[in-house]
Amino acid sequence: MQQQELEQRWRQAQASEAKGELSQARAHYEAILATAPRQPMVRLRLSELAAREGRYRDARREAIAAADLVGDMRRWDMLPFATMRLLAFDERDRVRALILDADWSQPAVLAQSAVLSQHLWLIDEFDAALRLIDTAMQRAQPHHLLHYSRANALRYSGRMREATDEFERSIALAPTYPYAHWSLAYHAKSDPPRSRVARITQALAANAQDPIAQAHLRYALFKEYDDAGDADSAWRELAAGARLMRSQARYDAAAEARGIDALHALPALAPPDATPAPHTPLFVVGMPRSGTTVLERILGNHAQVGSAGELNAFAHALAEAGDLFVSSPPSEAMVERLSRIDFDAAGREYMARTAHRYGTHTHLVDKNPLNVFFAGFIARALPQARILCLVREPVDACFSNFKELFAGDAYAYSYDLGELADHALRFRALVAHWERSLPGRFMAVSYEALVSEPERTTEAVMAFCGLPFDAAAVDITRNTTPSSTASSSQVREPIHARAVGAWRRYAGPLAPLVDRLGAGALA
Repeated sequence: MQQQELEQRWRQAQASEAKGELSQARAHYEAILATAPRQPMVRLRLSELAAREGRYRDARREAIAAADLVGDMRRWDMLPFATMRLLAFDERDRVRALILDADWSQPAVLAQSAVLSQHLWLIDEFDAALRLIDTAMQRAQPHHLLHYSRANALRYSGRMREATDEFERSIALAPTYPYAHWSLAYHAKSDPPRSRVARITQALAANAQDPIAQAHLRYALFKEYDDAGDADSAWRELAAGARLMRSQARYDAAAEARGIDALHALPALAPPDATPAPHTPLFVVGMPRSGTTVLERILGNHAQVGSAGELNAFAHALAEAGDLFVSSPPSEAMVERLSRIDFDAAGREYMARTAHRYGTHTHLVDKNPLNVFFAGFIARALPQARILCLVREPVDACFSNFKELFAGDAYAYSYDLGELADHALRFRALVAHWERSLPGRFMAVSYEALVSEPERTTEAVMAFCGLPFDAAAVDITRNTTPSSTASSSQVREPIHARAVGAWRRYAGPLAPLVDRLGAGALA
């Protein structure tokens, strides 16, 4: 009888959710827990409901409770649902522990190993991801998703040739799988040039009803034609892919502009306290594809500097302090709410999330480009922090964004040339504002100077960060640590200036972008 009542409650909760009656759905779920408290799926649903209502702390608490139950009850069938929910709160340590403590011999784990391995490399646990995939491959039939996940883990680990082979195996098993074609095109050039075009075109025809798959394949074709020097064909495919992505993206340029205007209105801060701190966060920010990874790897070569990769820890520290979900760029209302939080609490939360990453280092690089929008909040929460913002020639910066297909809704402004130009102008204005209002805390770093005069630029950066200069740090090939950014394949090479002026090959179709950026774009 009790089981029937629980099942009825579950159906009622699901029906209420479907109707948007969230408080009623929550009441049904809580009634289930009152009778049978060890229900991880119910905890996951309560986390989702709290998120839909904007209650960050409750949503996080329920996600952690669900994950704890999955581990305690050995509910390996629910493992990827729990880890996915934890990732929404950047709970990397809990994701790592939950997957590594699972019984990898269980069919439920093996059946979901492609997804679980992805969750591991999303938290930079590349070796563990490879171990899980290898375990699954020994016990399961060949599957393209396993090879695809293995290729990405190898790529991010710097094992480039092995990654190429794994992408090829994935394609051999599933010739129409779009993401393997796209990843391989951006990972390694085809030899001879254009040799992959025919099979990508066949995959394009097979995915005619899926606009996101089509977009990925269009971007793959762009890269193949671009590498072959066929600018006309490359632009045709890139423009088609960008249109597809823009048609699926949720982006409100006016709302973004209002949010950034609100950031400009934040009150100025006094210069930072000169009192040394045991740990100094170094935030490397900027538009994506503007050299942030190059600077991160230079700094990571310094004996006193550790690198945490691309964290979301500061946004989640703000979210925890303000009990709201934080997006970047923040909305106007979000800026107003965040301006009233306890910044000391946000700083403590951030340090709690990152302290274990320092090890013996005194400084730690947090390279999330989107933190540029939080610079004012970072300065309030972490007075000892230094913020390094890469600034690239505007047209090159925009073109580097336009030719990149980003995950999910990230950087949704980048698929329309007009919106891209407007965003770049807002970005440059915000950088100038932070330079004026955050003296001693915020430093703009020229990408062109970094790649043309790396030693001189690095010396200035290290002095700003309170570090002794190490000229050898500019050899980024010494840095063999993993990199899971869009530049993961490129940063294995020495610093070069080949990307400077790359947009000029497409000067004709980019003319509207140049015009919108204005005369200063070519200065």
